Amino acid sequence: MDVQTRRAIPFEEADTATLRQALSHYANPDNKIGDLVRRGEILRVHKGLYAIAPEFRQAPLSLEILANRIYGPSYLSLEYALSWYSMIPERVTELTSVCLGRSRSFSTAVGVFSYVGIKREAYSEGFDRIDLPKGRTFLMATREKALVDVIEVRRNVALRSRRDMEKRLTEDLRIDEPELLGLDLGRVGRFAASYGTAKTSLLVDFLRSLQRRGQDE
Repeated sequence: MDVQTRRAIPFEEADTATLRQALSHYANPDNKIGDLVRRGEILRVHKGLYAIAPEFRQAPLSLEILANRIYGPSYLSLEYALSWYSMIPERVTELTSVCLGRSRSFSTAVGVFSYVGIKREAYSEGFDRIDLPKGRTFLMATREKALVDVIEVRRNVALRSRRDMEKRLTEDLRIDEPELLGLDLGRVGRFAASYGTAKTSLLVDFLRSLQRRGQDE
């Protein structure tokens, strides 16, 4: 990629409109975008969404911004958010989000992005805007919402008792007890109520018992 073209593209991730504006000095910006893709200088991530190829990047690529834009409305949550907050020890490479649409998964040139559909009442709160340099932002679930989402949408584990919940949190997810004690129980309760299921109620019950146990020690 020539220096002038690279300087014209403001970020490492861009949609078609941004590229057209950045390449407006060319007679046909769309043809130029196609040329850049064919030469592997920009990568087509999803329809109308692109990323600068690694060898031409001037800053880190924000996979989080791409996750918000590939499919939506959505925000990052579940295991990726728990890893982001260092609540779980594993580094999660798949970008996991919750969304209002149906569940989808996309394998792209820059990574795997998965989306789990949840009901509107559960979707509407529990996320923050994360600010990046140069005015860029993305949406990420809070620690409490990410945990509630994981407990609700991952259905491969039976959760019927406090012991089941303790095993899920501390053995399967490997969340340390201090991390659980540091959660805002009011928020957890509110997000759990938006789902209104036995599993999320059990999560609240377990965390309350854990807090009481910590106070007694």
